[in-house]
Amino acid sequence: MSDALKNRIIWNNFREGSKEALEIIYEENYSSLFYYGLKFTQNRDAIKDVIQELFVELINSGSKLSSTDNIRFYLLKALRNKLMRHKQDARFSNRMVLDEPEFSLSESVESQMIQREVEEEKRVKVLNSINKLSQKQQEIIYLRFYNNLPYHEIADLFEVKIQTVRNLLNRAMNSVRQDLEEGKINKGLILFALRLSV
Repeated sequence: MSDALKNRIIWNNFREGSKEALEIIYEENYSSLFYYGLKFTQNRDAIKDVIQELFVELINSGSKLSSTDNIRFYLLKALRNKLMRHKQDARFSNRMVLDEPEFSLSESVESQMIQREVEEEKRVKVLNSINKLSQKQQEIIYLRFYNNLPYHEIADLFEVKIQTVRNLLNRAMNSVRQDLEEGKINKGLILFALRLSV
């Protein structure tokens, strides 16, 4: 079943008064609505109130609601419209001083850029460290972390004992940790570095 069809069925059930459909819609979309609201105002209580109002209105409208095959888009649009109508509300007035609620991504974009720079720096360091290992150790790391092969399959591939593979991998990981002068090297960071290098 496609997402569009699933959305259409759930939404139609909701329009017909299904409490189960309401719970699904609420649980799957509340976080998205809340964080979208935070782009307009940092007044978290006000956002919660507006979302609550939105769902009350939707419930009361029932079968009068228009159909949709994209519930999240429908709700985000409805929330935005409500925020526009609330722009003169005292709860928002201190945050929304323009003609329209001010949508801001500047802080999050800046944070994302800084995070990417930090991650890229880590990735380069990890790759440089891995490249100092023997070819066999590099291959084991790739097979184990990137391809998620179990130890016994890697051992079969190299025609060695499982313990030999474990020892080679442990020595490789210890070498990377010492090279980076930190103990915070993990599968996730190595996988991140490998995925972007292949």
